[in-house]
Amino acid sequence: MKAWIIAVLAVLAAGAAGFMFYLYNSVAEPLTERQQAAVALAFEETDLAEVRDVNYYHGRRAYQVIDGIDTSGNEVYIWVEELSEEALEAEQEQRVITRLKEEGITREEARDIAASRLDIDRIQSINLGMIGSTPVYEITYIDQADRHSFYYMTFNDGTYIRHYQFRN
Repeated sequence: MKAWIIAVLAVLAAGAAGFMFYLYNSVAEPLTERQQAAVALAFEETDLAEVRDVNYYHGRRAYQVIDGIDTSGNEVYIWVEELSEEALEAEQEQRVITRLKEEGITREEARDIAASRLDIDRIQSINLGMIGSTPVYEITYIDQADRHSFYYMTFNDGTYIRHYQFRN
């Protein structure tokens, strides 16, 4: 009887794990497809040779931000704008913006600038994004008053752009 209960629990656990795996893949698939489409467009529109990483940014406009290496061996960031289905059907052109990494500050420099200007308790993330046509760092953090906050600075030199905080 004890073995039968263990077997049933094992089957239920395996079924639950399989269902969770399926659910995760179902949710992640559209993002993966959009990342693949952005990388394909970046290879077509730029001299990208190698992709290191792809991250998603969503402000007023959504972008896939590609960290890569161009054919000359330079480290680059490429922002590929995501368009709605309607915009794609209307054949609106996607914006593809490329910057050499050396043209801007590093994530560590962005972290240091933010730490010197803000009362940060803990940083949650530092991501590249785009505001208008300006490449930016978006720093998401929790401040000393336990508020979820966003700080934006330019990629080029860390100039302040804007700052949001949610009330407790």
